[in-house]
Amino acid sequence: MMQSDDMCASPAKDFDFAPLNLHTFIMTDLEPGEWYEYRLRDSSDTLSFRASPRPGPESQVSFVVYGDMGESYHARAKAPGARATADYVTRDVIDNDVDLVVHVGDLSYANGDPEIWDTFMDYIEPYSSRAPYMIGIGNHEYDYRTGKEKHRSHSKDPSGASSPYDPDWGNYGNDSGGECGVATARRFIMPEAYLDAAQQEAANHGSSVNSPFWYSFDYGSVHFVMLSTEHDVTPGSHQYRWLEQHLEGIDRCLTPWLVVGMHRPMYVVHPHKSNRIVAEHLRASLESLFNQYNVDLVVSGHVHSYARTCNVYDEQCVDNLDKGTTHVTLGCGGHKLSDIDHDQYDWLDYSETKFGYGRVTADGDHSLRLEYITTDDGDIRDTVTLHNDYDGHDYCRGHGHRRYNGIQPAGEVANAQAASQLTASQ
Repeated sequence: MMQSDDMCASPAKDFDFAPLNLHTFIMTDLEPGEWYEYRLRDSSDTLSFRASPRPGPESQVSFVVYGDMGESYHARAKAPGARATADYVTRDVIDNDVDLVVHVGDLSYANGDPEIWDTFMDYIEPYSSRAPYMIGIGNHEYDYRTGKEKHRSHSKDPSGASSPYDPDWGNYGNDSGGECGVATARRFIMPEAYLDAAQQEAANHGSSVNSPFWYSFDYGSVHFVMLSTEHDVTPGSHQYRWLEQHLEGIDRCLTPWLVVGMHRPMYVVHPHKSNRIVAEHLRASLESLFNQYNVDLVVSGHVHSYARTCNVYDEQCVDNLDKGTTHVTLGCGGHKLSDIDHDQYDWLDYSETKFGYGRVTADGDHSLRLEYITTDDGDIRDTVTLHNDYDGHDYCRGHGHRRYNGIQPAGEVANAQAASQLTASQ
């Protein structure tokens, strides 16, 4: 159940609506890779989904990723591209058998309005009822203030934080309209959220997850780590301790690909000065750790455009066999777009200001390909292919492999099966 009084601040707590009954069910003992049908009570529609495959290096996986979507019915001026994204992703999931969808924050932009949330859920239902819909936390899900004293403690914060995160160097505000993550945490039950604290610590080497704020899951040959850039990620913080211990324990023989989702990007294009300042602090906290554990791909949103880096470390394009990670910003899922200056950093390989999303395919044969698809015409505007040297032998746990990128220029073109999010309504 959820009601406006559950929210942390205005305007979200000021909406007058009857308590919402939100139902969750968990299916267990599913056969990996098998198709299942289900029906909601009092509904005549039969829905289907495929259970996630067993983790393994030969497993082929495809997923869609985007951020910053919203909905175009109540807020067409704010999110003019949301309807097209939902339509294209629906076709990709149904016609091309895309396995799962990853939304890296800024989901509905509802600010506590239940009608906007309902419309957003209606947008995604055609594909989120068929494929897992895995979410990250953005500023429009979590950031909040509680009156004039912005750091006042608030016990309703579902992340357990004693106060909203607001470092002096940041641009954090009341972007959730006071939702403080409540509406998102009640609607989207991410992996390990159903475990108690002791079970979480046992599964994560002594440091508990904080789902849906930070968590991880396997899907075939890919291991996903979702972080919250709306919470502290500096060394010594709760989230950082969990991340460090978790990365050390990943079996890269089992899941050779490591993908990190985080709403705010670590590499930000011009002219977004305040976001570039935040990115500098994120890199100071996370980049050496990502490099130590060979993170292959970081996907983000927040900046409302598309941008892809080279294989980059410390703002320098580097040899893929040595170090570095590819970063992709996909904040072009529907919210009105942001301008990009033409004078950019050397680490930027490709950028564009058009609505679209990413489609990522791990082929089970040492390659992972990301395609940027625009939703005004369905064109593949940019492609990057990563390759790894996985050989199935030693030195897999915690360290993984080194990899190299094959760049194709634009125009040339714990098992989640019992804990992934399927959303459907009666």
